[in-house]
Amino acid sequence: MLNVKHKELHKSFVYLLIACVLTSYLALLITWYEFNDPSFIANKKLHIIEVIVLPILSMAVIYTLFKKYGCDDNFNYLMTNHFFKGSKLVKGFLIVMYPCLIYTALWNLSVVPILYYAENNLGEPCSKEYLLTDVSACTINDEQQCIRLNLIDLSSGEERSFRWYLDTHKLQKIRNKRINLVGEKSYFGYIVNEIQW
Repeated sequence: MLNVKHKELHKSFVYLLIACVLTSYLALLITWYEFNDPSFIANKKLHIIEVIVLPILSMAVIYTLFKKYGCDDNFNYLMTNHFFKGSKLVKGFLIVMYPCLIYTALWNLSVVPILYYAENNLGEPCSKEYLLTDVSACTINDEQQCIRLNLIDLSSGEERSFRWYLDTHKLQKIRNKRINLVGEKSYFGYIVNEIQW
């Protein structure tokens, strides 16, 4: 009997340790993304991950959790008395929010490492011409001011956007002009290092 309790305690400790490591990793990824905010233009491969793969994975996680724990009385008690407590409006809001939180966690665990890899590994140099359609101001922190550049790819006609921190006053004056983005190409897009106009 004592051996069974010891195994359950050991198993609970391992799960808690895994949850702590994943949470710390997630916090580090979010911190890196917020402080570095790389100027990255994604290609279709990264869009497929963000728009198709991650929503499917989110729904698969939710389905697996409810299929595995749906018949468990402790799980049902926990869900009804702690997570879905309140009015029908609150319950509806939480039913929508939990998939969004799972998607956000999966996005941070998959896309942010891609951006980190693209920024820290030298790719082949590339240069591409875009039409700068709109420049809008954005403030991330009180100290840093950035601008969001909305571009149209002249070769494919696709719209792109990213945040930029240098030459903000000059770039706000040159709307509807052609600009040349110089950067490094990676598998999922490319990092912009310089803007020439």
